[in-house]
Amino acid sequence: MSSPTVQDRVWYAAWYFVIPAALAVALVQSLALLHVIDDAAPWQYLLAFAVLEVVVLGIRDRVMGARGLGVMDLRTITSEARELQKELERLSKKAKVQGPAKAALTGASAAIDDALAARDAPAAAKAVRALDVAMEQHLSSVRKGTTREYVEAIGVAVLVALGVRAFVVEAFKIPSPSMYPTLNVGDNIFVNKFIYGPLVPYSQRRLFQGATVARGEVVVFVYPQDPAKDFIKRVMGLPGDRIWVREDGSVEVNGQPLSRCEVGPWRGDDGEGVTHGEVPPRRLFRETHGQYSYLTLLSRDPAERESNMAEFCVRAPCTVPPGQVFVMGDNRDNSYDSRYWGFVPMRNIKGRAMHIWWSNLPGAGFGLRWERFGQSILGEPTVPPELTSGMRACQRRGN
Repeated sequence: MSSPTVQDRVWYAAWYFVIPAALAVALVQSLALLHVIDDAAPWQYLLAFAVLEVVVLGIRDRVMGARGLGVMDLRTITSEARELQKELERLSKKAKVQGPAKAALTGASAAIDDALAARDAPAAAKAVRALDVAMEQHLSSVRKGTTREYVEAIGVAVLVALGVRAFVVEAFKIPSPSMYPTLNVGDNIFVNKFIYGPLVPYSQRRLFQGATVARGEVVVFVYPQDPAKDFIKRVMGLPGDRIWVREDGSVEVNGQPLSRCEVGPWRGDDGEGVTHGEVPPRRLFRETHGQYSYLTLLSRDPAERESNMAEFCVRAPCTVPPGQVFVMGDNRDNSYDSRYWGFVPMRNIKGRAMHIWWSNLPGAGFGLRWERFGQSILGEPTVPPELTSGMRACQRRGN
């Protein structure tokens, strides 16, 4: 039996993965752009890929290059034939086939053995198809059809995906610039829902208690004033912590100011991909809270901060109540967070932000931010080249 060639392997990779994956991405993105679907979620990509994979499997002998590359070689045919013959043996016992039907099935199986013994790949492939047709004709009452098998496989895959989404990992899309520059509008992120203990669907009870929420972590939670909305912010205070957000934008926790260092002036927009007129420069800081370092943005105009309607932990220090946390956005002057509406109950927290898996450039059609793919949300922050020296200076200072 011949071994698969390099061309065979390329063919398999192209038709069984690359092409279905590319078509799945194009299909889901097109539906999102046409507003047929509201958002592009991972389960939609997986479902599209599964459906396209089924189509490819159904026409695998007829797709471009299948025969020219020798994909249906003797090894492939032998493997398919033996599986089919095992199925025949199992179903024949179950259906108790007798008479002409048994003779037809036995003859079709024998034809496969003869072709394989003669090492005649075309004849063997023809005999395999003939046996498949005969089994459909005589064993249809006990045999799952190809379509049914594919549908069941897709159904199982969808159930597994829904289970993973409910208890392990869920995807979220960033709709606002409140966490900029850590997260941009259009970023699609994975959130670890298992880390703190998975929530029972449609409730705020956990199956079990997991890790403890830590200062500096980025979490997704149910907005306390509207359970239909999910927010994403950074945890600044834990139960019992005494928090004070000072007038200069610095944060004190338990009487100690958080370590921060000014990286330099930030002249970009809020990560929305569009600007309306000239964007005034702001101050970019590297701040450290607990084991995490991250970037924060502050306006250069103190009056902008003084004019906001923040009420909690701003005018004077406040203590985080038991079972709750205090959260803030990294875009300090453009974030609607605990300073405005209060604390977040621990039971509202869905999970911890992990990685950016996809990033669309808003207003640019199929525009993508390739450099953001795979970035860790809690990893070491990065800055534009013009701010690299400022970032290195902060790192040397231990900030």
